[in-house]
Formats: sequence, structure tokens, C-alpha cells
Amino acid sequence: MKLDAHVHTMHSGYSTIRPLQRVLRESYNTPEDVYTLAKRRGMDLVCITDHDVISGALELAHRPDVIIGCEVTGEFPGDTVKVHLNVLGLTPATHAEVQHLRRDVRELMPYLREQRLFTTLNHIGSSVAGCLTTVHLAALLPWVDALEIINGSRLPIQNRTAAWVARATGLRTVAGSDAHHRRGVGETWTEVPGATDRESFMEGLWAGRAIVGGRHGHWGTLAEDILRFSGSFYSENIRTAWQQPTSGRAQGMLWGGAFGLPLVPVALVGAYLHFLREERFNRLLMAELVGAPARVARVVPDFAA
Repeated sequence: MKLDAHVHTMHSGYSTIRPLQRVLRESYNTPEDVYTLAKRRGMDLVCITDHDVISGALELAHRPDVIIGCEVTGEFPGDTVKVHLNVLGLTPATHAEVQHLRRDVRELMPYLREQRLFTTLNHIGSSVAGCLTTVHLAALLPWVDALEIINGSRLPIQNRTAAWVARATGLRTVAGSDAHHRRGVGETWTEVPGATDRESFMEGLWAGRAIVGGRHGHWGTLAEDILRFSGSFYSENIRTAWQQPTSGRAQGMLWGGAFGLPLVPVALVGAYLHFLREERFNRLLMAELVGAPARVARVVPDFAA
């Protein structure tokens, strides 16, 4: 059975990019869109992992082929670094407690272990949530159940870094598209051979029988997503302005977007620069891991405890 273990919908809220925080959504996918696309592209199970909410996943939770997940933003107290953790098998009760604890990973991680919630450390070779260092990794890896070694929106070199750490530590591995738009849904996946339903799939994950496959990211995929996001943004705001002609916000969003249309090429250049920064961060992280062998040797035996 196959599962795209990392997908977003409009329930992920608005962009974390500061100029766009109240303008552009993290995703324009609906939960039903994700379900339909994932099935069409060969996924046997469906999991939505929105940022710090499960409302989108709960819209599909009545289906036996759906796993309730969430991409949890964990925080290191007194540090600017945050970490993205995919947590599978949540309930409304456990999700509420996770959200209560996520401001301090020292409290969050033991709770996830205690509740036996399958937890994956996402895109470690990326600076998207903050610049992880070997110190952060050493603190987290004993507590996570798997590493995401193919992220469909990250560069192959970043995914190779995650795969290298997984091999060094003996951790389980998973993969997901990290799709924020329809394009990527179901194009990167985790497969558990022999699984026949949701429960046996999760048992296979815990047993370390999963294999991974699918696409990596590159500048072209991000550029395509930017153009698709722009189309979704304008479609939504034209529709809202038509339905709410007296709404000042709806009209403001529409006309503000119209004036901002010439800036789309700037975003494409920004995508290219983003990946240059990402590649540089990944190289620095690899250098830190490889360049401190004594330090790594002290920590690695305890990573997969």
C-alpha cells in the first residue's frame, strides 16, 4: 500500500512569508481535492498534514483509508529555530495536547513517545523552519520514529542529507510530496509492501518495512507552483469579489492583487534565489556533521534509542 505522507490543504492557513501573511494561503487544495488526486495517482491511503491543525483531515476521517495527521511546529525555548514534525494517528484529544506542548520540544517529544504517535522529522536539509544544527539534531533524533528522506519540494541534495543521517542512525524512513498545490499530490510516497489496510500499514511503518519513492523538487517545480498559486489566488479573489460586491476587503484584495500581478516574475527570481540559499544551508549542515566526527560519534549510538 502507498501513502503520500506529507500533504497540505487550505486548512494550513495563510503564508508565513511576512508580506503575504494575510493575503496568500499556504495551500488552495481542499481536502476532497487531495483525496481525489491521491487516489487517481495510485495512493491506497490518504493523509493530510496541515500546519498545526487537523480540521482538514477530520473532513475525511470517516473514511477507512484516511490517516489523521498534522505537521506540528515544535519550538526550542529561547531559540529562533523551529522544527517541522509529521505526526500520524492523531485524535482530537491528542492533537489538542500536542498543540499545548509544541512550544517546548522538551515537553512535546516525550508526550509523542508516550502516546505512541508515529513522528517524522521533516526536511532536515532545509532552512524553511529555521537553521537546524547538529545540536538540534542530537536533541531530536532520539525521540523521532522516522526521517523524511524524500520530500517532493526539496532538492535531491537536501534529501540525500536526510538519507545519510537515516543510515547513520538506523532510523526508519518515509517520503511525501509536501504538496501545497495539486501538482505534487501523490507524486512522492511511502510504501509498505504487504499492507492491506490502514492498521497494517501503520504496523509496517513501526516495523521499519516501509520503502520510499517518487519525485524530488527543483527550481522548475517551485516556479510552476508559484504560477499555479497565482492563478488560485486570483480565481479565489475574483469569485469572492463577485459574491460579496459590498465587501471592502474582497474588493481590496481583488484590486491589490491586480496591481501586484507584475510582481509574479519577481517571485520566480525569488524561487531561484531560495534554492541557492537552501543548497548553501544544506552544504553547511553536511560540513558540520562530517567535520565533527568525534562529536557525532558520541551522539550517534544514542540517536535511535
